[in-house]
Amino acid sequence: MGIVKVADSEYYMNDNLIKKWDDLKEGKLKKIDEDRSYVTDGRERSGKSLFTIQQAAYIDPEILEDQYQGEVLPHIPFGNAKSWEEDSQWRREATIRYNEGTLLPQIAFGAKEILGAIRFYKSEEGKTKCIDFDEAFRGMSGKGALSKENKKLTQALMEMGQSNLVLWIVSPSFFLLELYPAMIRSNALFHVQKDKKSKKRVVRIFNYNKKAKLYQIGIRKGWGYFLPTKERTNFYNKYPGGDDFEWRYRLKKQLSLREVGEVEVKEEHKWKKQRDILINHFYSIEKSLRKLSTKLKEMKISISAQELGTIVKQVKEELKNSMVEDGKITENMEEL
Repeated sequence: MGIVKVADSEYYMNDNLIKKWDDLKEGKLKKIDEDRSYVTDGRERSGKSLFTIQQAAYIDPEILEDQYQGEVLPHIPFGNAKSWEEDSQWRREATIRYNEGTLLPQIAFGAKEILGAIRFYKSEEGKTKCIDFDEAFRGMSGKGALSKENKKLTQALMEMGQSNLVLWIVSPSFFLLELYPAMIRSNALFHVQKDKKSKKRVVRIFNYNKKAKLYQIGIRKGWGYFLPTKERTNFYNKYPGGDDFEWRYRLKKQLSLREVGEVEVKEEHKWKKQRDILINHFYSIEKSLRKLSTKLKEMKISISAQELGTIVKQVKEELKNSMVEDGKITENMEEL
């Protein structure tokens, strides 16, 4: 293990990784006209985000900074961040930067934000740029939401080739990724776990070929990290940039993940509402819940007559309430 210094803070890093990142940093990736993509995964609270930030900051220290159009902004005066004072000046100013998109813009918590960062940042002579897709897919319960994020991630990976970037994807599980980002496009997998005996954080490193085999086995036989690998390292609980970076990072994570959850709920609600309105329309034509249930089953949509009755009743109530609010209520409600 070697000691590296980033943004006036020192921390330990694996010697082999230091050599590897030295071959990419300071514009060397642009010289060879290539890009890199790495996946870090692990259980909740395993430290996967911290490990990734340590590696990315060594390659590109500007990932720790607030920026506007690529220009580093002055630091917000440090307050008592760890107490999470709701009405403190530092939190208000940081939240304003978050809303403006200038709070740690190279660290993203959603695929839309990643696309924006990839389209803006480019490595150049003397400077290799890193983008961190942190906590990818966390908080997303729906399969549709996961698929949508994967499609945007795939688009981001396809677009980043001209920018000579290093992209980090931090996910709860490697197997949540689709084929292109997991097997084809990523260069290596860093799997973070806690040693059962020592409780120390251990990172198992799977190179391109082993990672591809692991994905194939895991998708077929259930998620697991069956392949052995001699490449592994430890890391310690220290943020590059110290407390000044840590509180801004934690605040952005908190605000972003709350926002992701709200967007997913709205999406699910929108499609459910549209489905229910269509069911009510088909019932007005069929006039029989049992017949409608049978027809839906023929289309591989299994909803019982009882469930359909509940949906139709709810839609009628909502339409009635909507008409009352709009002042359009009529005596004849049968037309609903």
